Amino acid sequence: MRHGRNALGGLAIAVFVLLLAGCGTEATPTTSRATSVPEPSTSEPSDTTTTVTSVEVGSQALPAGGFLEPGEYVTTVFEPTVMYTIETRRIGPFQDPRSTGIQNRRPRNDLQGLSPYRGVAIHNIWLRAGTEEIVEELEEKRQLTLGDPVAVEIAGFPGIQIDAVVEANAGLWTTTDSTLGSDSQEWHLEANQIMRFVILETPAGSLLITVGAHTEEWEEFLPVAEDILAGISFPDLG
Repeated sequence: MRHGRNALGGLAIAVFVLLLAGCGTEATPTTSRATSVPEPSTSEPSDTTTTVTSVEVGSQALPAGGFLEPGEYVTTVFEPTVMYTIETRRIGPFQDPRSTGIQNRRPRNDLQGLSPYRGVAIHNIWLRAGTEEIVEELEEKRQLTLGDPVAVEIAGFPGIQIDAVVEANAGLWTTTDSTLGSDSQEWHLEANQIMRFVILETPAGSLLITVGAHTEEWEEFLPVAEDILAGISFPDLG
């Protein structure tokens, strides 16, 4: 399957509210590369306790659920600490030790009765892996049709960006982690999505950012996602 390059459409802030209202606590590809079904990844960053050491006055702890008002919000369980600067109203955050973000719901394979996923998430699951290793993880997933990497910079850190089409439901990563209060945690990719994968190189290690939406909603959602990305910073790494 081949897709043309994604257009970056303009969008009013009002669409931001419509796209992400109802959140709970819970690219454009050109080349198909993967041929084998991957085993779930179990690599994890070290288990440590997050402490916010360099947060600007006036920032608030990112809530476990509900909606955000405009302002600055800081993660308290994800490492490294993420600060979100939010310019609009009624968008839904989430955080856990392995991922954090702004989205309308947690992605999952059982889609019956659920609205299409739209969201931006940051993952530290491959914190100790290099950029090439993470790209290899993505290439091993036969359900992805990957595009070419493009150099980017987010929050002052360099990285690469790869757009992809998700051809079938797949697991991006799976981990067993007792700190989560459950046997395992998974992150799903859902069929008929466009995903943007951004791999950032930071002093804390490699962070993976995912931007996702249904193929029919991608061009409309992308400016919303870019607004979220523009408001992300890492106060621990400044």
